[in-house]
Amino acid sequence: MVTERISELARLSESLADCERGRGRVVLIGGGMATGKTALLDALGDLAGGRATVLRAVGSRAERELPLGVIAQLLAGTGRSVRDRATSPLDARALEEISALLPTERGPLVLAVDDVHLADPESQQVLLYLRRRIASSRVLLVLTEWERPDLTREAPHAELVRQPDHRLDLAPLTESGVAELIGDADRAATALALTGGNPFLLRALVDDGLAVGPRFRRAVLDCLTRWDPDFLPVAVAAAILGEQASRALVADLLDRSTRAVGPVLDVLESTGLLREHRLRNPDVVLASLGAAEAARLHARAAELLHRRGHPAVEIARHLTAAGEVPGRWAMRPLRYAAEQSLLDDADLAVRCLQLALPAAEDERERVEIRAALVRAAWRLNPSLAVRHLGTLADRGDLSWRDAIPVARLRWWQGEQPCDLLRATREHAGEPQPRDAAELRIAAEWIHGALPEPAALDVGDTRWQRTAQLMGAWTQDAPGEVLRAAEHVLQSCSGDVLPEAAAAAVLALDHTGHAERAQRWCAAVADQARRQGATTTRALISAVRADMSWRRGDLIAAETQAQEALQLLHPQSWGVLVGLPQSTLILVNSALGRHDAAAELLARPVPDEMAATTFGLRHLHATGRHALATGRTLAALDAFERIAARMRRGDPAVPTAIPWRSDLAQTYLLLGRRKEARDLVAEQLGHDSGGARLRAIALRVLAACSEPRQRVAVLREAVQLLERVDDRLELARALADLSQAHSELGQLGNARLVLRKADQMAKSCQAEVLPHHLRDHLDTRPEPTPTTSGTPLLSEAERKVAELAARGQTNREIGRRLYITVSTVEQHLTRVYRKLNVRRRTELPAELPRLDPVTDDPHPTPGPAAADAGASQC
Repeated sequence: MVTERISELARLSESLADCERGRGRVVLIGGGMATGKTALLDALGDLAGGRATVLRAVGSRAERELPLGVIAQLLAGTGRSVRDRATSPLDARALEEISALLPTERGPLVLAVDDVHLADPESQQVLLYLRRRIASSRVLLVLTEWERPDLTREAPHAELVRQPDHRLDLAPLTESGVAELIGDADRAATALALTGGNPFLLRALVDDGLAVGPRFRRAVLDCLTRWDPDFLPVAVAAAILGEQASRALVADLLDRSTRAVGPVLDVLESTGLLREHRLRNPDVVLASLGAAEAARLHARAAELLHRRGHPAVEIARHLTAAGEVPGRWAMRPLRYAAEQSLLDDADLAVRCLQLALPAAEDERERVEIRAALVRAAWRLNPSLAVRHLGTLADRGDLSWRDAIPVARLRWWQGEQPCDLLRATREHAGEPQPRDAAELRIAAEWIHGALPEPAALDVGDTRWQRTAQLMGAWTQDAPGEVLRAAEHVLQSCSGDVLPEAAAAAVLALDHTGHAERAQRWCAAVADQARRQGATTTRALISAVRADMSWRRGDLIAAETQAQEALQLLHPQSWGVLVGLPQSTLILVNSALGRHDAAAELLARPVPDEMAATTFGLRHLHATGRHALATGRTLAALDAFERIAARMRRGDPAVPTAIPWRSDLAQTYLLLGRRKEARDLVAEQLGHDSGGARLRAIALRVLAACSEPRQRVAVLREAVQLLERVDDRLELARALADLSQAHSELGQLGNARLVLRKADQMAKSCQAEVLPHHLRDHLDTRPEPTPTTSGTPLLSEAERKVAELAARGQTNREIGRRLYITVSTVEQHLTRVYRKLNVRRRTELPAELPRLDPVTDDPHPTPGPAAADAGASQC
C-alpha cells in the first residue's frame, strides 16, 4: 500500500513509458530510513505488469564483501550466473560480459536496486557501466538510497547516483497521509506524534491497535539497529537527555565530536524518530538498556548539565534516575530541586531527598533533609512521612520550618506535640504569624483546644484573630467566621496547611456561607489536583462528602467519601479517618444498607481517635446506625458519651453534631419524655448550631408535643430546612408533618405533604418513610368535592397545576387546554397562594381537591423523606 505518493508514482509511470519508447532512464529514490522507498519499488512492479521485465535486488551491509552479490540477485531466475566472473578488480571486458548477461533482448527491462549505497563495489561498477550506455536502450534503472547529506559517497556509488533523470525524495507522511494509512482521521494527530509520519512505524502502530505495543516497540528498535551501528547509541543519548537533548550534549554524553553526532541526528530526524533532537518514543529505547548502563548515562548527564549551569530540577531528575550521588557537588541541586518541586511535583521532591539523606555529611544536614522529607512525603501519603520521622519528634533544636511538618504529623497520629512546640519556641523564637494561625486552626479542628496555646501566640493582631476561627465557629459568629476563614483560604495560592483549609471550608458551610464554601472547596481541590498533592485531594474529598451529606445528597456524599478513602488507605488517614468513614456510615444507614454500615463500623480505627473531634463524629455515626437498626440502648450509650464530652465545654469543638436532638429522640423511644423535652429546650435555647440543628431540634420537640401543637412546630422546621437546603432532614420533617395532619383528621393535607416527602426521599434515594405512612401513598383522594364544602382548587386550577408540575411551560399548557398564556399565569398565581408554594417545582404531579373544612387550607409542601424514629415518637 502506497500512501501520499501520487506524484512519485506518476513520475515512475512516465519513466516506464519512456523506457518502452527506447529512451532509457535513471530514477533515484531518496529519503530517510523506512520512509516507503521499498513500497514504491513494489508499486513499480505493479505498474510494469506484463509491459516490462522487472528484476529486483537489494543491497546489504552484511553482503558488501560478496563480489557481484547484487548482480547475482538481479539475474536470479533468468538462468544466467556470474559465479565464474566474480573477480576483482573488474576490467572493461569483464564489465561488458557481465552486462551482456542482463536480458535486454526480451523487451523493456526494469532494474530495481534497493539500498544501492550498500551494494558491493563490483555490482556498483556493473550498474555504472550499464548506466553509461542506457540512453538509447529500453532499460529503466531505479535505485534507492537513504538520506545522509553529510556522507561522502564512495566511487563508483557517487558516479552511479549523480544527476539521475528523475530524483524522488520521500518525506514522512503528513497528517492527512497518516489518516489515510491508518483509516482513522480522529486519531491521526496522535499517530503522527508517535511516528513522525514514518510509514514503517505507522504500520506497526496499526498492528498494535493504534497503541504503543510490542510490534511498535520492535519497529522502533529495528529502525535504530538495522541500518547503521551509530544510530542506536545516538538515540539512547537523546532518550537519556530528554528535553535537554542537543547536538553538543549528545556528543558530550557519548564522548564524541559534534561533527560525528550531528549527521546521525539529522538522519533520525528525517526518518521521523526525532523531533528537534528529542526522541519521540524515549521509553522504548530506554527499556532496551540495562540498568547499570542507564544509571551510568544518567549520572554522566547530570554532571554535564551541572557543568553547563542547567536548572537544579533538570539535574536532579537524572540523579534520581541514576539512583546515586556521584559527588558532593550533587547535594546542592538535589536539595534545591526538592524545594522547588515541593508544590508541583512532590514525588520528585521525595526522591531527591531520599537520595540525598544517606549522603549527608553531618547531623545538622541530616536533620534538615529529614524534616524536608517529612514535609514532602506528607503531600503524597502521611504513612510515607511517618517512616521518615526518625528522631525528629524528640529534638528540641528545630527551626519552625522543620518543626511544623513534625507537629502536624503527630497531630494526624492523635498526639499533642506540646513539648515540640514549646521547645521550638524556646530555640527559634516566635513563629511566623501565618504559620502559627494555620497550625492552631489545624490542631483545634482535629483535637479541640490546645493544652498550651501560648506556644503559638504571635504579636500580629490580624493573624491572631484568624487563629481563633474554631472558637468563632463554636460561638456561631458567621461574620467572624467569614473573615477568618477567607483570610486562611486566600493563602491557598501558597502552601497553606490543607487541614486549616479544610476547617475553614467547613466553618463557612456550617455558618450559612454555603456558596462560598463550595467555591473555595473547588478551588483547593483543583489546585491539589494540579500539584499532585494526594493527601490534600483526599482531605478535600472527605470535606465535600460531609457537605453533601448535610444537603441530603447521599449518592454524592458516598462517592466523595469513597474517593477520599481510595486516594489514601485508611491506615494513612490516622485519626482523621473518622471524617470520611463517619460520612459513609451515616449515608449507608440512611440508604437502608445496614450491613454495609455495620461493616464500616467493624473496621479498626486508631485508639487515639476517641479523644479527637473525629472520634465524636464516628461515635455519632455509630449512634445513628444503632437507632436505624432498632438498638436503642446502644444508641443511648453512644449519644450519652458524646454529651459527656460536649458538656465539658471545650471552646474549640464546633457544635455541628445534633447530639442533644439525637439523645432526646433516644429518650423518647425509651419513654423518658421529660428528659427529652429538657434536652430539646436546651438546644433551642442555644444560639450556636445554626438553622439546621434548630430545625432538627424542632422535629423532636414536635414529637414531644400534643398533636395540635405539632403542625406549627413542624412548619417552622420545614421552613428552616428549605433555607439550608437539607433534603434528607426536610423529607423527615415533612413525613412528620404528614403524620400530624393525619392525626388531626386533615387527610387531604396529609396525603399532599406525604407525596412531597416521598418525592424528596426518592431524590435522596433514602428509605426513611415509615411503613405505616408509605402505605398511604397509593391511596388516592376522592376526585369530587366533599359534601362539607367547595374544593380548595377549581377544576381549571387543578388541571393547570398538574401540567405545570409535569414540567410543561405556560405556552404549552395554554395550547393543550385552549386558554391564553395570561389565563395560565392567573391560575398558577391562585394555586401558589392556596397551596402556599413558591415555584412550580414544588407542585406534586397529581393534586387532590382539598376540603377547606376538614383540611388545613395552607399545607406546607416540599420534597422530603422521613425516618421511622421521630415519626413513631
